[in-house]
Amino acid sequence: MRHSVLTRLLLVPVFMLCSVQLLSAQKFDRGMGLREASVFMPKGHIMFGGTVSYQDYKFYDYKFLILDNMKLNAYSLKATPYVYYTFAKNMAVGVRFSYERFLAKVDRVDISLSDDLTFGIDDYYNLQHTYFGSVSYRYYIPLGKSRVFGLFSDISLNFGAGQGKVISGSGQNMTGTYQSILDIGIDVIPGLVVFITNEMSVEASVGILGLEWKRISQTTNQVYEGSYETSSANFKLNLLSISIGVNFVMPLIKDKKKS
Repeated sequence: MRHSVLTRLLLVPVFMLCSVQLLSAQKFDRGMGLREASVFMPKGHIMFGGTVSYQDYKFYDYKFLILDNMKLNAYSLKATPYVYYTFAKNMAVGVRFSYERFLAKVDRVDISLSDDLTFGIDDYYNLQHTYFGSVSYRYYIPLGKSRVFGLFSDISLNFGAGQGKVISGSGQNMTGTYQSILDIGIDVIPGLVVFITNEMSVEASVGILGLEWKRISQTTNQVYEGSYETSSANFKLNLLSISIGVNFVMPLIKDKKKS
C-alpha cells in the first residue's frame, strides 16, 4: 500500500512535466509578433496630425434622483496636436501637446434629500484650462495583410499644468476661488486607423486605462489658501472620450530593407 501511494506521488510531477511539454509543442502562433506582422507603417517616416474631442451638456428644468430643477450649461474641449517618427517597422515614438478646457455654468440646482431637507445651488461658475506635454510610444497592428486598415495602441506619459477659477453666489454673497493645477498621468489609448491616400489617414481612438495624480492649490477671496491632492486608476471603456484625428505621413529616409 505504501509503495502504491509513493508511486502515485512520483508520477504527479512527471505527468505535469509531460503536459507542459505537450502544450508548448502545440502552441498556436497567431502571427502577431514584431517580425511576423506585415508592414503597415514603414521605418523612417514622420507623421504629424491631431485629434479633437468636444462634449456639450445642457439641462433645462431637469430632474434626476435627488437633483431637481436643474438649469445648467457645460462643455469640455480637448485638442491634441502631435508628431511621431517610426524608428522601426510598425513602431513609433513621438511628442504630444494637449489643451483641455472645461466650463460649467449652473443657474439653479435643487438637492432634495427628504421632504424636510432641501437646499439649492445658485449662480455657480467653474472654469479650468490645462496644458499638457506628453511622450508617447505607438505600435501598429495591420488587419491581416492590409495596408489601409489597422489598429494601434498608444502609451503616453503626461505632464500638465493649468489654472482655474470658481465663482459662486452674487452681489455681497459672491465668493471667488483661483486655482493652480499640476497633473501627471499615464494613458493607454487604443484606436483604429484608415488610410485615405498614401500620405493621409483618419483615426479614431478611445481611452481605456489611465493613471493620474493631480494637485490643486487654491486661494479663496484672495485671503484663504489651501490645497488638495487626488490620485486615480481606472480601467474602463469610456465612450464619451472618443477622439477623431487626421494624420499626414511622409518619408524622411529610405528604408533599404523595406521593413
